[in-house]
Amino acid sequence: MKNNDIKLIATDMDGTFLNAQHQYDQALLGKVLASCKEKGVYFAAASGRALLSLKTLFKEFQDQMIFIAENGSVVEFHGEDLYEATMSKDFYLGVFEALKSSPYADPNKVLLTGKKGSYVLETVDSDYLALSQHYNENIQKIKSLADIQDDIFKLTTNFDPALVFEGEKWVNEHISGVKAMTTGFESIDIVLDYVDKGVAITALADKLGISMDQVMAFGDNLNDLHMMQVVGHPVAPENARPEILVIAEKVIGHHATGSVLRYMEEVLWVRLPWLHWI
Repeated sequence: MKNNDIKLIATDMDGTFLNAQHQYDQALLGKVLASCKEKGVYFAAASGRALLSLKTLFKEFQDQMIFIAENGSVVEFHGEDLYEATMSKDFYLGVFEALKSSPYADPNKVLLTGKKGSYVLETVDSDYLALSQHYNENIQKIKSLADIQDDIFKLTTNFDPALVFEGEKWVNEHISGVKAMTTGFESIDIVLDYVDKGVAITALADKLGISMDQVMAFGDNLNDLHMMQVVGHPVAPENARPEILVIAEKVIGHHATGSVLRYMEEVLWVRLPWLHWI
C-alpha cells in the first residue's frame, strides 16, 4: 500500500503522544502539521481527556487539528461538533447513584465532564482533585450533581490500582446503558455504552470520506483497543499494554521519549509516498 493513501493520523495522549512530563515538542509538531497540510493528511488528538483540556494542551494548533475527546464522546473540527454523545441529567444521576453502591467506588473520587467544564462534589477527595487538575479544565465544586447546568459526556472515577479491573467489571455488569474502560493504572472512564474511540474515529472517517485502511492510530491502553482494531495501521509505543502490543502493526519507542511525534515525522517526511513496512 502506498503511504500517500494515509489521510488521517490519530493518537492517544497520555502514555502515547505526550512524554513523561505530559508535554510534547511544539516546534516539531508545527513542522509535522505543516507536512500534514501539504500532503492532505488530517491529524486528530484522540483522548479520554476533556475537550477543554485538549484545547488548552494544543492552544497554538487548535485550527489545524481534530479533537476526539472524552474517550470518543465528542469529535470537534474547526469548532464544529462532527459527532457527540451526551448523557441526560436523569441518566448520569442514576449512574452516580449506582456507583455509590459499588464496593470499589468512592463518591468523593468521581468527576463529571461536560462542554463547559468539569464537576466534583464539594466533599471531593483533595488528592483526587489535585490529580484531576492535570487532565481537566475548569473543575467546579458543587453541592449536588443535580445542580449541573451542562451537557455531560462522561463520569471518571479512581479505584484502588490493585482492584481497577474488578471495578471496571462491576460497572459493566451492574450499570445498564454505560461502558466502563480503563484509562490508567487506577482510572476508569464511564461513557454511554455505544461510545468509544473506535466508534468515534469510524464516524469521523466516514464524515471525511476516508476509508479505515487510510487511517493510522497510536494508542497504549485498553480505552484505545477498539480504535486500534478498526484502523488500517495501528502503531503502539513499547510501553503499551500487552493487549495493544499484540495487535499493533508497528511497535515504536517508549512514549517518554516523544517517540510518537518523531515517528509521525518519519512517516510523513521519509516514508511518504511509500510505506516500506507494509
